[in-house]
Amino acid sequence: MMDIMEIKSRIKRVIANITNVPAEDIADDASFTEDLDLDSLSLLEIGVDVDYEFQLGLPEDAMRGLDSVNRTAELVVTHLREREEQVA
Repeated sequence: MMDIMEIKSRIKRVIANITNVPAEDIADDASFTEDLDLDSLSLLEIGVDVDYEFQLGLPEDAMRGLDSVNRTAELVVTHLREREEQVA
């Protein structure tokens, strides 16, 4: 499995593609709504794109409530681990 830094980097690239905020300017703990000023449509787009980036196959509502790169990375790690355990 990829390491947490690689996961966060890929999440930041997804956010950068949607928001035009440079990936290097996105802090791991930055609030999507307060620090990055993202609206609900952008948050939905990030959720869909993160799901696609990591091939998670999550329902849309699984991404609701994610408010930072850290929290999003935790969700990705959890689901990647679960998938690995199912395969093992």
